[in-house]
Amino acid sequence: MNTIIKNGFLAIGAVALLAGCNENDWNDKLDGFEVPEPGTSVETLTYTLTAADYAKIQNQAPYTSIGTQEERALIAATNSFTTDAEARSFIPAILRDSTNNFFALSNGSAVKVTYNVAANRPQSVLLINKGVELLTLSEDDYMTVWGSDDNYINAFAPSHPFSSRAVNGILKAEFPDAEAGQYAVVTYNEASENPIFGEIGGGEEPVFEPTSVIGTVADGQEVEIKGYVTAINNRGFILTDNSGSILCYQASGFDVNAVAIGSQITLNGTVGNYGKGFQIAITNDSYTVDGKGTYTYPAPKVYTGAMMDEAVTRSTNELAEYVQITGKASVSGNYYNFIVDGASVSQGSGYQVPQFIRDQITTDETYVIKGYFSSISSGKFFNIVITSVESPSKASAPESRGAVSEVVTTVKNAILYFDGTSWLSMTGEDVLQPADYKAMGQSYGNLSGTLPAELLPIYLKNKYPYAAAEDEITVAYNYYNGTSTSYQAAQYIYNGTEWAINAGETTSQFVKRNGFWLYDPSVVITLPESRTEPSVTYYTAAVDWVFENISKPMGGVSLKDGPYMDVKYGNSEFYSGTSFYYCNVDIRGANAKSKYPELYEDYSDEEATELMKKRFCLETMPAVLAKLHPDAVPVDGMEVTYTINFTAYTGARTVENVVYVVTGKGQFEYKSSSWYTKGEDAEWK
Repeated sequence: MNTIIKNGFLAIGAVALLAGCNENDWNDKLDGFEVPEPGTSVETLTYTLTAADYAKIQNQAPYTSIGTQEERALIAATNSFTTDAEARSFIPAILRDSTNNFFALSNGSAVKVTYNVAANRPQSVLLINKGVELLTLSEDDYMTVWGSDDNYINAFAPSHPFSSRAVNGILKAEFPDAEAGQYAVVTYNEASENPIFGEIGGGEEPVFEPTSVIGTVADGQEVEIKGYVTAINNRGFILTDNSGSILCYQASGFDVNAVAIGSQITLNGTVGNYGKGFQIAITNDSYTVDGKGTYTYPAPKVYTGAMMDEAVTRSTNELAEYVQITGKASVSGNYYNFIVDGASVSQGSGYQVPQFIRDQITTDETYVIKGYFSSISSGKFFNIVITSVESPSKASAPESRGAVSEVVTTVKNAILYFDGTSWLSMTGEDVLQPADYKAMGQSYGNLSGTLPAELLPIYLKNKYPYAAAEDEITVAYNYYNGTSTSYQAAQYIYNGTEWAINAGETTSQFVKRNGFWLYDPSVVITLPESRTEPSVTYYTAAVDWVFENISKPMGGVSLKDGPYMDVKYGNSEFYSGTSFYYCNVDIRGANAKSKYPELYEDYSDEEATELMKKRFCLETMPAVLAKLHPDAVPVDGMEVTYTINFTAYTGARTVENVVYVVTGKGQFEYKSSSWYTKGEDAEWK
């Protein structure tokens, strides 16, 4: 923890013995008065929770007995509490933690703790953290976007860019009961180039005629094949002609951008085999791209787990087969496997999965995988060159038409807001992309633990290198709390050097009583009779208030020139008796009358004293508190009080107090004063 810093502004707790004042004509020193030695004050401290404090809460005693594991994990990840109530349950444990410096403080000590509260953050952050709708666009959705069930791709493209208008109807149909203030994260595919529909080259070019060679190939056979590229991986592609499909495999140097789905290929090579699957070894010189056309995928053969178990036992070499499986992803490094229900031996396995497919896969999520079953490895892996990845709820039926003339796509996220009528993109709001998680070294498509606090400032600095001071961004991200994932958000503000989280900072006071730390917003302020803090600040505010609100309206020009002001020194006032030189309240009515007889001509000495007491209690000190404590607020279920300990001078010095109740933000109502026994001040309270 940080070193405890003593508060130089507020002294809270027991009243100190007060030092004497110097002599002048306003406030005389008593003959023989000796300044007593200061007494012992109860210690008052301030402290701001650190990232280490929040991190301890997740899994260290005594915090593990408070709240749930998910609640503690979220506190550690966001460096904040969800509500003030949650903070007030954890902070006493921090203060009694034997590893910090607070546990040894005596009863009556107070610590003002500054901490972060999510509920005090911007509305957009609160709404996102409340919960977002999730939608991954389906093939039917892309047909809607392209306005065709023939000429479309499963992605947005430059000719059909993503926008809130493009998906507004889809979202409204998907979430018909959405209320204003709801957020949604939409996951979609985006192509950097437009697809080509129809055949290449117009009527003057010869029509591309696929061969019918693949269906009858044999091991060692020299072949020339004309066909379409129908799947791509990191080491080659699936080539399909009129009779079948085969894996074309390049040992090294293959460029996944050299061909695309629908590319028309002429290939010369020798048929070989690997893992009970036919394949052709290729080089960059063994094939030519003749053009690009259309290709319609056949209905895939749907494999169950039992069928996969049987398939991995085959003993003959087979051609690539267009298939479909449904399984839970298991990602480890470059291996993308799929656990299929009913399979006791086999696992689906993405074969040499390219990056644009990897970006669509998150471990432990279930997907419908389509592609070409091309080989077997280790007696259990059902190797597939993947063509599409979809969630089960959005996957097309097996007989549905495949995307035409596909291009390379990237998976992206967008966050939208429902205003009660339409789904809109909001300025100043950002959402992490699948590629961002990978760039952060997170293979699961989410952040966990304390990673949001560590990585998001770096992400923002890289994404917005030209940000100006005071720029604000709300970032949404998928967060794993140890058992489940959900979207969370945080607002960051650029301070000119770095992005700092707007954590919803607040301060509460905790007081030690009978060995226990308790939340207690009531404040006791002791004003020593000496020119030190906090006395100088409070009494200066008092004299200034009298000048601005009483003397100045009566024609006063300065602290030395105006009714009720000390014209000789300008450091005192005779309206309620405060002085920032003597740091006490002089309520000698005779003294005030001698300074301003015309203002007190209707009052006896005793009446003038009582009038100054009343003014101090009802006017001057409430105004001082409102100025110096504008953030003081009432708390439901308890009376929040501010007690002021001060020295009164009547020819002798007495220690007095006045108590106020907080009735509104920065509003203080007189409750009692030691000047009066019960009921004596009832007529003016």
